[in-house]
Amino acid sequence: MRAPTTLDDRFNDPRFAAAMLRALPDYLAAQRWFTSKGKKISECKIQDAYTVTNDTALVVLRILFADGSKEVYQLPLAQLLHKEDQRRYLKDNGTLVLLQVPGGPFIVDAVPLPAFRRALYEMVRAGVDSSDGINCEAGKILRSAPLTAASVVPAIDTSNTAIIYADKYFFKLFRKLDPGLNPDLELVRYLSEQTKFGHCPPYGGSLGVGEMTDEGYLNLGMLSGKVDNKGDAWAYFQDLTQRFFAGHGEVDEETLQRAALLGQRTAEMHLALGGAAAGASTEIKAGLSPQARAAALERAMLSPTPMTAAYRQEITTAARKLLTRQATELREKLSELNPELRQTAQQVLDLEPRLTERLGQLAEQPMQLDLIRIHADYHLGQVLVTEDDFYIIDFEGEPLLSIPERRRRRPALKDVAGMVRSFHYAANGQLLLNPERYAGQDQQLLRQRADHWFATVSEAYLDAYYQRCGAASFLPVSAADRKLLLDLFILEKAIYEVAYELNSRQAWLGIPLGGVLAVA
Repeated sequence: MRAPTTLDDRFNDPRFAAAMLRALPDYLAAQRWFTSKGKKISECKIQDAYTVTNDTALVVLRILFADGSKEVYQLPLAQLLHKEDQRRYLKDNGTLVLLQVPGGPFIVDAVPLPAFRRALYEMVRAGVDSSDGINCEAGKILRSAPLTAASVVPAIDTSNTAIIYADKYFFKLFRKLDPGLNPDLELVRYLSEQTKFGHCPPYGGSLGVGEMTDEGYLNLGMLSGKVDNKGDAWAYFQDLTQRFFAGHGEVDEETLQRAALLGQRTAEMHLALGGAAAGASTEIKAGLSPQARAAALERAMLSPTPMTAAYRQEITTAARKLLTRQATELREKLSELNPELRQTAQQVLDLEPRLTERLGQLAEQPMQLDLIRIHADYHLGQVLVTEDDFYIIDFEGEPLLSIPERRRRRPALKDVAGMVRSFHYAANGQLLLNPERYAGQDQQLLRQRADHWFATVSEAYLDAYYQRCGAASFLPVSAADRKLLLDLFILEKAIYEVAYELNSRQAWLGIPLGGVLAVA
């Protein structure tokens, strides 16, 4: 009897590969995780396919666009041979069918299949190092876990794919791939395995191609401990701002205590990251064993470095270019805005020379501090709320940047500025998200109260942050230098937000415009 055709066999058949590539553009356009829906695909290439089981594989797809750009994606694929399996799959996952082989199986996204998900878990749990390049690692929490686990796919709207195992472990299957070690894996792995910081999900393991220290390493997936939570901090602080606006007094004690606790946890994250390789050599000597070389490379990428005058000039120049670009765009679209927004936007534009001068102050002000690895995309949506604490998640960094850019060391206050801006959004977003709740009230008074909430909560957050950090080397020594650096990052972030709101949701534009004016 002839052996069944495996999925790996099919990938080696030129006719199958051609049919699959023809089907991909329409298939990709229907997927939530495909980030370039507005771009025309000129060519798709199967870069690699890694066997998981006989009928499932992880496919690495290289996409060429008409504008000359390229992107790499991961497709977990399966073949469904039996009619009953095909009917069941079509009923629940019709948009995940890539193609049907004439007279043969369906080729589908493998994630909805329990057997595929179980196989992924078992590979990571066993630390599989396969002959075709797949390299898995099990973290501390997984090494004593069961050898296999049941799983579910939660309905989470993200650019990756989530799988929950045994209601204890959260697996993130990366869809868009960039060569190099993903900062989310790198930093969570370090914080969990090498420090005492206990307020990010514990590292469970990883699935990748090649060695983590390779420049071309492809991180396909990451497993961490599941954090039982009550939602993210954005939703939590929306409840707190609603309570504030419903009353007529000061900001309540719960809000202040929670803001202070978040400041403390932010500081502890930075202290853990800033303490990487403290007192240890980061020299990568010849003749080291593979394990020792990997450890030295890890220390080298995580160890703090002094902020130089050249770095201060670099970030100043970048911030000024951003201001010029955004001011030009705001000026061009001024006529599209309603009268109130137009007036506020004009105030910002009138301040452009002054803002340029403000942004330039850092380059002219020598200060001593260490650059460290930071979260790099820090806001209330990146924090989970538990019964009495916070957990910080998603250390991937700014998704529009390349992996090497996301892995750069930066001033810790850049994270702090991101959270301060998020508090500003929380107060004003409450009013914008619930217009019916605040209809008929004095809108100017409401905005004044939002400003008061923001100032009070930010102060509680910053006071706790600075107190917990103490004399940390990643902060300037003087209060004046701390304010200068923090204000620059707050201003830069608000300018960036102006561009986003101008092009995405103009009704929210007043929030970052107000943020610019507050720091100017």
